[in-house]
Amino acid sequence: MGQFRRFWTWQLARRPITHLAELHLADLQAYQDERLAAGVAATTIDRDLAYVLGLLREQADRDHPVEGSVFRLRPLPRPDNLPRYLNPDASQRLEAYVQQRLVLREANPLSRLENACFFVLAHTGLRARECTDLLFQDLDLPGRRLMVRQGKGQRDRMVYLSEVASQALAAYLEGTPFSPTTPLWLKPNGQPITDSWLRDHTAALGEAAGVPHVTPHRLRHTLATRLLNAGMDITRIQKLLGHEHLDTTLIYARALDTTVEADYRQAMSQIEHRQMPLSDTPIPADSWPTQATAERDQIFKELALDNSV
Repeated sequence: MGQFRRFWTWQLARRPITHLAELHLADLQAYQDERLAAGVAATTIDRDLAYVLGLLREQADRDHPVEGSVFRLRPLPRPDNLPRYLNPDASQRLEAYVQQRLVLREANPLSRLENACFFVLAHTGLRARECTDLLFQDLDLPGRRLMVRQGKGQRDRMVYLSEVASQALAAYLEGTPFSPTTPLWLKPNGQPITDSWLRDHTAALGEAAGVPHVTPHRLRHTLATRLLNAGMDITRIQKLLGHEHLDTTLIYARALDTTVEADYRQAMSQIEHRQMPLSDTPIPADSWPTQATAERDQIFKELALDNSV
């Protein structure tokens, strides 16, 4: 009822009416426009009007008079809720900054923890909660693998560690005793990190590198895009990120125009140089010329010449 009360209060202040039948399409569109201008989210506006339209449809089903134009209302387009991926320059600048911290092998335990967390996020695509939930027993450092247990959708999956992520983890773990059920990420005071800690320190690394608004989810989005543009199969990216549906992966992983152009030119080059047949009619395999048949025909020709001499 809150949605209807909000709309009805607004409607009475704008154009007083006494019954739903007096509503017009222009009223609903005006509500969209004014609420958007007030900074209200499109999803909230659509939810309010969906409730109003539900009441109107119920009235129409009962043969009560309703202005038919209201059902032509178009929902507001939903914004892209996914954070934008980092462009190649920003991504390289950020990684170079954290890589430099790793090369310096700072003795500060907090720095080593931040470095390891960053490269695990940036090179595995883990969600923030999946990262903070890791236990020491989930890490196979010699095999450069991490087991994500009961990720989103309560599904286990394996992710893989890059060389630099493995180095950062080794530096973080050096000289620190762990039991199998110990949380993998411990602050210098011995307390496990939280989701908010991870977000705050990831953002701080980005600011220090001159790359604002860095979040764990943005690193995840960036990895999906980088892997796609490096040629990794989309279904393999789906499995790595733990997506149940491929459509979700397609939203995260967006091919750059340069990648599309490069793939097109490579494919066309292969077509042109191989002079692939353009006919749609398949050629029977037994009639396709081969090197063996060509050599056999040449032998027959030579035998025929010998016999004629």
